Amino acid sequence: MNRPIENQVIVITGASSGIGRCTAGYLAARGARVVLTARRADALDEVVREIEASGGQAIAVPGDVTREEDLRAVAAAAVERFGRIDSWVNNASVYIQGRVQDITLDEYRRIMDVDFVGMVNGTQRALEVMLPQGEGVIVQISSVAAKRGVPYTSPYSAAKAAIVGFTSALRAELWGTGVHLSIVYPPTVDTPIYDSARGKLGVVPKPAAPISDPIEAAKAIEHLARTGERERYFGWAGPLAALDAVSPAVGDWLLHHVEGFTYSDTPAHADDNVDSPSRTIPPAVRAGWAEPGWKGFTLSEAVRVLPVESMLGAAAVGFLAARATRKLRNGR
Repeated sequence: MNRPIENQVIVITGASSGIGRCTAGYLAARGARVVLTARRADALDEVVREIEASGGQAIAVPGDVTREEDLRAVAAAAVERFGRIDSWVNNASVYIQGRVQDITLDEYRRIMDVDFVGMVNGTQRALEVMLPQGEGVIVQISSVAAKRGVPYTSPYSAAKAAIVGFTSALRAELWGTGVHLSIVYPPTVDTPIYDSARGKLGVVPKPAAPISDPIEAAKAIEHLARTGERERYFGWAGPLAALDAVSPAVGDWLLHHVEGFTYSDTPAHADDNVDSPSRTIPPAVRAGWAEPGWKGFTLSEAVRVLPVESMLGAAAVGFLAARATRKLRNGR
């Protein structure tokens, strides 16, 4: 299966910042006609202007992924303007960091509503167009946290794991229809999702190194939209998932000892985007977490955060991850 990007009409949710915004520009630069949706109309209009200034084609349809009528309007606008929908990228997501006992049930429900039910909504609206067409690709943006739950991100990890279970079930339902389902498993990526997250540990969350660039996600999405393959990893997501498959206990140990790398020095603020768009966090592609060159942690950070036994065990963890990745690649 090879569906040239330049022939495609592609819907992207969560397109106002981060991975969604980066992907919109990347796909439009390669000839795709992109239909963008998110809650912030002003940010979407800015993305459309950037794309059109570079010679691309894009339209913005503001909406909330938790509202069926909003995404129905997005699909209708895509068909009215461009005649079809070839690929649909379910990317919208919000984030909370905190201990399980400190996160309220309403907060759990909200994360599931946006990150999981919003994806279901997008998938249903895409199918309403794609099934009559007899073809299409739906790309779900999950996370490595779906494969290996990350401490203090239990709502996000659970929602991203739910995406995988849903997609697996639906893939079997759609066998033979011409509609394909794909999943991207990003690692930590340099986007504003951490700045705009709800921090319940007293500080703003930050991505744990090594940090990937959003363009890597955009390339993975482009590949899946073209090929309809089942899944795509990039950065350290693949090795971590492989390590967990071989030795889950080692994964528990590793994540328990590196969780200190996910705290910033910035006090938590009330202007998160969990319930409504942030008023102060710029809707940019990147947030500046990853500096040029080495994107991992420094030796001084490791000494500050990790106990001695963790540093002594790092070589063993690296060995196991590399061995697990080789085993999966070799099919044994």
